[in-house]
Amino acid sequence: MSRIIKSTDDNALEALKERLAKQQADHEEMKKQNEYFLKNCTMVGYADMTEEQAKRIDAAVERAYSWEKQPHPKWKLQNSNQEIRRTKQRIKQLEAEQSRGESTYDTDGLGFEVVENQDIKRLQIIYEGDGRVDNATYRALRSRGFVYSKTNQAFQRQLNENARWAANRFIETQRALQSKSEAEM
Repeated sequence: MSRIIKSTDDNALEALKERLAKQQADHEEMKKQNEYFLKNCTMVGYADMTEEQAKRIDAAVERAYSWEKQPHPKWKLQNSNQEIRRTKQRIKQLEAEQSRGESTYDTDGLGFEVVENQDIKRLQIIYEGDGRVDNATYRALRSRGFVYSKTNQAFQRQLNENARWAANRFIETQRALQSKSEAEM
């Protein structure tokens, strides 16, 4: 369960759904153990638990603070609930990302194009020629999270909603600079 599931993994959605099922099962098991302990004041006799494990849990509960007199304290259940919520949110986000179509970007006359590269899950800004840009443009791209990739010959960042938003803001600023320079001529 401690394995990191990256959004760019091929089977990320399935892995997250498996993780969610395990988290929910673990949470329900913790609640059942707390209920059993509340009724019996011991874990001895609990199904799916050896007597040695039950005695170890009883000893831990005995040593615990007065407000944690149960096998799984309140904070542990709250953390478990939050992890379940976070996993559900990631699943929802990935499903939305997969069902989303490719965006179009109006970059006519700006000297670059914006590409959503689904193969490597990157939003790329590709400049004409060798990809060299002036210092101000470089700083503007870097401030929006784009990094130059020599391998792909493009400024890029992970493909998500924030990247799309940043690309649109960059296009707006480039349009404003272009119209300002045309007005000065």
